[in-house]
Amino acid sequence: MKYPHISSVSREKIRLQAARLFRKRVPQAEIARKLCVTRTAVHYWHRAWKKKGMKGLRSKGHPGFPSKLTDEKRNAFKKAILRGPQAYGFETNLWTLRRLSVVMHKVTRVKFGHNHTWEIVRSLGFTCQKPRVRAIERDEEAIGAWKEKRLPGLKKMGGNAWIFSGL
Repeated sequence: MKYPHISSVSREKIRLQAARLFRKRVPQAEIARKLCVTRTAVHYWHRAWKKKGMKGLRSKGHPGFPSKLTDEKRNAFKKAILRGPQAYGFETNLWTLRRLSVVMHKVTRVKFGHNHTWEIVRSLGFTCQKPRVRAIERDEEAIGAWKEKRLPGLKKMGGNAWIFSGL
């Protein structure tokens, strides 16, 4: 199919649309053009439609076993992430993948590998963020004053300015 990003429900609708066109004896190549799919896909759909009718084109559901992480457990894990790592006994307030895995196991009693844990965290709407590191001694007022008074003078000097840093 040319559009793999569409949902399974939408794909099923397209297959059922193809079935209606099969009944009208529309050529498979024309069906493929109308529905923006490959001719091979239409060929397989036609074969399934001939064997089982409309049932052959219906979605067979999600493959594999149902997930151990139910919607309830996913919501509980999301709330745990929002509480922060310190609420679960970690020293710093930074999440790591290992910490997320430990907390997921504590909260949901479900254990996944790091890769799948990351996929779950991403599916909950979280992204990887790098913490902003700033010195405790940082004086915002002094920085603002320097930018207002000293920096414009340095900019006016252009290439003649001698600025030494890191000495």
